[in-house]
Amino acid sequence: MNQSDAYRHAYNASKMKPMSVTVNASKMMADANVALRVETLRKPVIAKLQYGLEQAMAEAADALQVSRDRANGGAMVSAVTLRAKLMGLIIEKRMDVPNPFAGVPIAELEAADAALSAILTAKEASKDTTRSV
Repeated sequence: MNQSDAYRHAYNASKMKPMSVTVNASKMMADANVALRVETLRKPVIAKLQYGLEQAMAEAADALQVSRDRANGGAMVSAVTLRAKLMGLIIEKRMDVPNPFAGVPIAELEAADAALSAILTAKEASKDTTRSV
């Protein structure tokens, strides 16, 4: 919510022009007491909503310590990996690869699979006959 929205919410501004609302809201925020009250109200909300690198790193460090205490190697690796990712040392790359068989009817795929299986079986059989000769 911006200053103008707050002003409209607090006062009946239905007959006011948008510029008048903006000017009045700005004048109110210029009042030191109003600005201090707004800042006082915002601080705990912002602190509650912020989840940053520092907190994530602390939690990952806690997880690492717990995994060490329990001698859980897999969890240790996960905690170290998480910390490395948070610090930008590990970057995951993902690619969307189109499916070359999208839109091909299942019957055609099954026929192709059967044909390939027959070819592989024939090759194996010919290897067996050449070995026995």
